[in-house]
Amino acid sequence: MGTENLQIKNFLHYANKFQHGKIEKNHMQLLRHLQILSMVSDMEIFEPTSIETLEFYLYLEQYLSPTNSTSSLAYKVITLLAHVCESKAVCSALRDDIKMVPIISNFFLNSKLSRDKSLKTLYLIQKLSYNIKIVQTEAWVIKLVPHLIKIIIDADLGDDLLIPALHTVANLCRANRPVLHWLHATGNKKALLQKLMDMRTATIDIRLLATEVMFYTQALLPAVDAMSTHYLLDTVFAAATNGLGENNAPLLRHATDVFGELISCPSIEEYIRGYERYGESGSLLLGLLVHDTPEPLVEAVLELLCFLLQLEHQHVLPLTEEIFSKAGLWLHSESCGTASVKVLQSLSNSGKLNSEHWNDSINILKVLLSPKESLTNSGQLHHLTALLVLVQDLCQKDASIHLKLALQLHPSSFLPLLKKILDIGGMSQGCTSDFSSGIDASLIPSSRQIPNTTTTSSFKTYSSPSSFLSVNDPRASVSQLISQAVVMVLCVVKLLGSHNAEFMLEFTQMLNIPGVMKHLVATTRTNNTEFVARSITLLSEGTVPKESLMELISAAQEANACDPSLQDQSTSNNAISSLDHTNTNTMRIQSPVLFSPACEEGVDDVIFRLKSAMDKMELRDCTLTDIIELYECKVAALVNKEASLHNILTASDALNHHNHHFLLQTRVQNDRLRALLYTREQLLQQTKQEKDDIESTISQMIESANTHRENFRIEKTALERQKTEVKREVASLKDSLDNKDDKISKLQKQLSEAGQEVKNLMKLNKEEQERSHKAMEQIQKFEEELKRRRRELEELVRDNQRVEKEKGKLRDEIKELEMLIRSHEESMAAKETELEEVTKKYQELKRLQDMIHNISSGKLGNMFDPGK
Repeated sequence: MGTENLQIKNFLHYANKFQHGKIEKNHMQLLRHLQILSMVSDMEIFEPTSIETLEFYLYLEQYLSPTNSTSSLAYKVITLLAHVCESKAVCSALRDDIKMVPIISNFFLNSKLSRDKSLKTLYLIQKLSYNIKIVQTEAWVIKLVPHLIKIIIDADLGDDLLIPALHTVANLCRANRPVLHWLHATGNKKALLQKLMDMRTATIDIRLLATEVMFYTQALLPAVDAMSTHYLLDTVFAAATNGLGENNAPLLRHATDVFGELISCPSIEEYIRGYERYGESGSLLLGLLVHDTPEPLVEAVLELLCFLLQLEHQHVLPLTEEIFSKAGLWLHSESCGTASVKVLQSLSNSGKLNSEHWNDSINILKVLLSPKESLTNSGQLHHLTALLVLVQDLCQKDASIHLKLALQLHPSSFLPLLKKILDIGGMSQGCTSDFSSGIDASLIPSSRQIPNTTTTSSFKTYSSPSSFLSVNDPRASVSQLISQAVVMVLCVVKLLGSHNAEFMLEFTQMLNIPGVMKHLVATTRTNNTEFVARSITLLSEGTVPKESLMELISAAQEANACDPSLQDQSTSNNAISSLDHTNTNTMRIQSPVLFSPACEEGVDDVIFRLKSAMDKMELRDCTLTDIIELYECKVAALVNKEASLHNILTASDALNHHNHHFLLQTRVQNDRLRALLYTREQLLQQTKQEKDDIESTISQMIESANTHRENFRIEKTALERQKTEVKREVASLKDSLDNKDDKISKLQKQLSEAGQEVKNLMKLNKEEQERSHKAMEQIQKFEEELKRRRRELEELVRDNQRVEKEKGKLRDEIKELEMLIRSHEESMAAKETELEEVTKKYQELKRLQDMIHNISSGKLGNMFDPGK
């Protein structure tokens, strides 16, 4: 980040030198820095949140002016802008805050670019013109739209310039009535319609673009009928289905935008409601929407479904439960969670779902409203504010859901949530230098809102829940988002407090947090009526504790001092005075003189004669040449007036653009100075607090020093007494020491004698140690032998155990064999008995067989014959 910011500073350094000196070296340095900046991956450094980045864009704008359009820097600037527009935040700022679209459009029209450079520049205009709001006819629109129409008419179907030209025309016409009027007034409208009719056989993306532009061309005419409207709706849903099925996010987003534009047009409302394929198309989209669908596609589909729900069409009502289940899958997502909330709000407003359907959603809300991590960006703020608005709507529309939310949500989770919101941008510590915070919201049309120039306007903002704009305003600054989130947390906690007293205790603690009152007051100064009403309700119902009243008063005073509306007049005067030396030619443009004096007298004479002739119903004295001369003068006067008005419009646009940038610079610098002032005040307060702390510390140290001094004096007296006693003891000790010297000399003699005895004992000890060492060696040998014998014994024991186990196994086998033999003997005895019986039966049968044989052979008859 630091290196990339350094590149911007280096670019500004060389740009300043180049502007004053026109040095070739600086020119090359600028080209090099532009090329380096075109490769920066971190887009946050390009967001115009400081005076430095604003100056950077102003220099880029200068290199696209007509005087510098032929320079090699100009196209490098286009390349850099195309790179930074990859960020949605930067693209929105360049479009709405810097007003870069008119500059690039004039560069595109006035510069002789190659086809490749023209294509890249036109793609940049297409990207920047998306969602642009044009409240009045401007000079660059008058020049750009006919040029784009000429490109569309002259281009073939495979031409590269065709698609960006169609996209740009569609972006300029969408929700911009002045552009529609200018498109309707173009002379080659028939050729354009014919060209668009020929594109109906192209691919789905070109067909959708052509159909949309054709609709805009005929929007102000009675030619729009049910057939053309239904064909456009068929194309829209076919494009949406193809975009979702093929993971084509731009095509799906385009289809969603077109459908949103169609339902905002009251002149075709009857045709829109007469379309019969909403149910089939919605069911097909829901079938393609699965859990692993990319989030950009999910966001576009959910917005399209939200538009369908707003229609309250009879064919869409059967899809309510399926839409509810699909939308709940992405309620936790940061990128498409806001779109999911919008769908759930539409379903809540429709009243088609009972409280049982919301049980799972309540559990999800319970988790989402207790984030474990800190909030870091505006997307999370949008998502959180949308969830809180949904909770408020559910509580206000269904008493049973209100009771469930009050019982299931934890009151203690909202106070940490509020602190995380306040910690995002440091707005609770004073005014920030947010670039967009000073822009008057009244000058910014909301999404899909067309300035109501006449009572018969063909477009309007479609009726929808009032909270949609509150949770999905892409122009809101971070400070505004923080204030809105703070207000919503307080509203939800207070609303839940009607069923649970713990929420009211949390609400009182929240109001006492420093900075909350500043956000409440800041919200009342915006043009968002919904949040103004919420803030005023919170401040006026007597729930503000006395401890926070002083903070509320100081916040109101600071807001009055920072109100930009009080400085608009002086700012305008300063802007105009600063332009006197740079735009003298522009400021001197006046109404043109239509006739010469002689010609004017002749015209007046002819007009007088015509009037008198008309009164007499005769033209005797009026010659034909006078009439022709009159008409020629009139035509010349009108042509001259038209050219002059074009010049005035161009000059007014330039002056307006310059004033706009001057106003932005002034407000950014004002915010920066206010932040510095607040920092200085904080440091001053901190210094005062530190001074008070130091003074109290010094007084405490003085008191402590006096106490220590008294203690030291008492200790000194005691030590002096001890010193006298010690001296006495020392004298007595000296006497005893002299007596002990004699004893020491005697003891030294005894010590020498004892030393000799010690030497003798040491010799004896050494001998004993040697004998002990030998004994230890023998013991070690015995121990080794004992270990060996133990190992052998253990092996014998293991062998004995193994043999015993084998004996046991053999005994078991013998027992089994004996049992087997016994069973065999018993079976043999049974068999022998059975064999004897069978033998007896066999002998009996044998005897019977022999008897039968004898009878059959006649022996038995002879046996009974008496003669024999």
